Amino acid sequence: MQIYLIRHAQSENNALTADTMHRRKVDPDLTELGYRQRERLADWLGGEASAGEIDIGQLYTSAMHRSLLTSQPLGETLGLQPEIWLDLHEKGGLFARQNGQVSGFGGMTRTAISQAFPRVRLTESVTESGWYDAALGMEPEARSHYRALKVAGELRRRAGAQSVVALVSHAGFLDVLIKALFDQLPSRAHTMRYYHNNTAITRVDIERGQTVMHYLNRVDHLPAALRSW
Repeated sequence: MQIYLIRHAQSENNALTADTMHRRKVDPDLTELGYRQRERLADWLGGEASAGEIDIGQLYTSAMHRSLLTSQPLGETLGLQPEIWLDLHEKGGLFARQNGQVSGFGGMTRTAISQAFPRVRLTESVTESGWYDAALGMEPEARSHYRALKVAGELRRRAGAQSVVALVSHAGFLDVLIKALFDQLPSRAHTMRYYHNNTAITRVDIERGQTVMHYLNRVDHLPAALRSW
């Protein structure tokens, strides 16, 4: 199995600074730069597919808005329906802090996603209340590790099918997912981290029980002026 791990394009929150962090959004849109990045990503992967270099058969995405937006042109270029995999969402989930209080949010509803992204395949867990358990508030670190272990376990289970899959996710979650794939959990993010630029690609293969990293944080598809953290 070949696995392409892709971080979403630059979101509005990614562009915030310490002075503007009060403008943080729970489920942000992409920036103008982010929209240009996602088109470059789709064009590059589409070109690789046309040349026979990459043959992605399944495209999965987190249900967060920035991930859905990044997956949209990618699915169109590859002729695939992006499928929501809820466990791919960013560490911490959907939350806001105000006056020292943390509140959780359910996220985009089933109707909202269907209208904005008609090609996306939804799971039953996406309802008219959204998809994130707002009662969690900010997701505990241990829970994000649990999700990463679940995703890694499912990928290993499917490894015998010789398939090629792409997962569009987030910097924090991709870090713990790679650690899960290489049996490096539990860990602390501030002591070791696998970081991804916006729309960066990492390729990991699982063959005969062995996990192999071919490359990490690849941004060949972006000129220097379009690269961001």
